Amino acid sequence: MDELAARIARSGVAANIDSHLAWREVANQAISDYRRDPKPISVVGHSIGGDAAVEFAAALGAAHVPVALLITYDPNRSAGTIPANVERYIDLYQSSNFLGGGDLAPGHGFHGHYAAFNLKDRPEVMHVNMDKFDRIQVQLAAKIRSAGARGEGEAVPLRIVFPPTGPIELWDSGRAVTAQAGDTLQTLAAAYHVPVWTLVQINQKPENAALTEGERIVVPRFLGQRLVSRPAPTSAAPNPAATSEAPNAPATSDAPSPAASSAPSPEASPPPAER
Repeated sequence: MDELAARIARSGVAANIDSHLAWREVANQAISDYRRDPKPISVVGHSIGGDAAVEFAAALGAAHVPVALLITYDPNRSAGTIPANVERYIDLYQSSNFLGGGDLAPGHGFHGHYAAFNLKDRPEVMHVNMDKFDRIQVQLAAKIRSAGARGEGEAVPLRIVFPPTGPIELWDSGRAVTAQAGDTLQTLAAAYHVPVWTLVQINQKPENAALTEGERIVVPRFLGQRLVSRPAPTSAAPNPAATSEAPNAPATSDAPSPAASSAPSPEASPPPAER
């Protein structure tokens, strides 16, 4: 988590790192800071630190303070649900883990962007090293840097089980699109630049299934990116190769990681002085 905090700091956002035992003190400080000078607040936690991050968010919710982004790395199954004051939630977990394994559901009143990524089929990932992959850290630091970004349209919950190989791409939520005449999951994957396997999995349809005109299909999306303009329907096109790098070889430390919090600014504007 200290490496992630350093990446966040290099992006121009100040990041604090604290023990999961100190979450209440950190939350009280964040509430005080927000009331004095409102800025987007993000919180990240691994393992028990993920549980603490959820409690942190709930405490801010009780004080009517929003959380722009909540990220949990393999929280415990007893960590609770995602509070309504959270605008974006990302969960990386392994359902097969005895430690962690928390597939946290949206709580009452939650209407934000939700994305849960199950890494149970990734042999290189374990509970104790999940927070140590460079490529994942880079993506999360970028999301914290853009925590003030707003999404367009309906926020559709997204649940992904990553295949055993290939890049780990962290979308922010799903987006419902309308199939046109002649569309297949392959043509939609090409049009929206996502792997076809994600559409197969999310929509529970065969890859070559013919879609009904007007049918609702959910595709993954990144917040802050301009919506893709749909081309006219064409014959099925191969899905473009993903450009993300595979994760680096994992570190082996098994020390639990504490919760971390930061207050990033929106991606579209330069970073002011931040917490």
